[in-house]
Amino acid sequence: MASLRRRIYGAAGCLIALQVVGTGLGFASWLQVQQAITTQQDIAAAQESVLGLARASREVYVHQAHTLIERGAGHLDHLTEVTADVNARLAAAERAVGPGVRLGSVREALAESNLWFATQVVPPARAGMLDEASALRLHAEAEGQAAALDRRLGEVLTALDAAQTREREAVAAATSRAWVSVAVLTLAGAALGLLVAQRLARGVLEPIGALQGAAAAFGSGKPAVAPERGDDELTELGRAFNRMVDQVQAAERRRLQVERLAALGEMSGAVAHELLNPLTVVLGEPAMRRPELAEARAEAEHARRIVQGLLGFARPGEEPPQEVDLVQAASLAVERVTSAAELKDVDLRLLVSARAKLYASPSGIRQVLDNLLRNAVEASLPGSCVEVEVQAGPTIEVRDRGAGIPPAVRPRLYEPFVTGRPEGTGLGLAICQRIVRAQGGALSHLDRPDGGTIARWTLTGAAHA
Repeated sequence: MASLRRRIYGAAGCLIALQVVGTGLGFASWLQVQQAITTQQDIAAAQESVLGLARASREVYVHQAHTLIERGAGHLDHLTEVTADVNARLAAAERAVGPGVRLGSVREALAESNLWFATQVVPPARAGMLDEASALRLHAEAEGQAAALDRRLGEVLTALDAAQTREREAVAAATSRAWVSVAVLTLAGAALGLLVAQRLARGVLEPIGALQGAAAAFGSGKPAVAPERGDDELTELGRAFNRMVDQVQAAERRRLQVERLAALGEMSGAVAHELLNPLTVVLGEPAMRRPELAEARAEAEHARRIVQGLLGFARPGEEPPQEVDLVQAASLAVERVTSAAELKDVDLRLLVSARAKLYASPSGIRQVLDNLLRNAVEASLPGSCVEVEVQAGPTIEVRDRGAGIPPAVRPRLYEPFVTGRPEGTGLGLAICQRIVRAQGGALSHLDRPDGGTIARWTLTGAAHA
């Protein structure tokens, strides 16, 4: 499940990864810049060292020239010191320029010049045997060797200048790469941050706003349903909110039903008080004991039980259970309702798919069956048929071809005082539901495919005989 927590961590991980990559690239680019700058400094130091070597070698030539001009040994001691300085500067220059620039030709030229001077000039100069012609010839040769050495040193400086130029270009390129990488990664980070913010807004802020709107609507008494799209924590929160709303609404419906039942209890007490006394007088008449009035006495007894049932609406099923044959009970109910069905030109038909006996309240069975049959007959059109079927389970179905249950009534069909007929009281199905539940069963009303209603009474939980 792509949870909200994982999405947030993933977005943060992407931003951190981009930051790490950007920092790494920037650091690498600036490291290249630093290395190029360091190399530039090394090349500049090498250039300075080669220039110092050139100045020292020129000093050697100066002392050689003075020796030849004076044709004596007066400058030979200074020449020895200057030559030692040149050799030291040559070694330092070789260390400074590194392996990329070779000073071997310079070393060879200095060695040849020193050897030539030591063998061709120093002996005659010390012996005082240098004539003017020889000195001029040797001076020209010494000047040529100095010029050749200057050219070789110039070539070294040219090579160092080229290296310096390359390093400057490398510094410029590395600096450009660094700035480009920083700019690109900054823009990429901003774009990714904006994308993450948009996705989090859609995935977090919008559901929270919708949930807040649903909560506000629910608080003001309006219908409220939180969104449940997705599979993250906010979706689960929306589902939990909807479950809470359903539970609160169910509790409110139960509260209203309790209030209606309380009102029904008060009304039932008043009605029972007014009806029980006349029924008691009627049943107490000796004439009611005659055999020909047995059916009337049974009906009066049934009426008294109904009144007592209304009086004890909150305590249904107090009559001791007896063995009841459902097929027989359904047959008697059909007989009792037949006269009302004939008045509406409605045919009553009893179907038996299975026989069942169970222990239950006989008056409760009778009251429920009578109510379901009368409702079906009253809802049926003239010329139609009401079917009563006893099925295995046991289950009793009462099927009609009426207009069906109005949509506005269906959610509250079993609540007291709720009815879809102008002449109805809204008490019949409420009392039936109480009796059915007390008997351990379930009552439901379904729409028939071709029009009409199916009242299904499933007596689950009842003890079978």
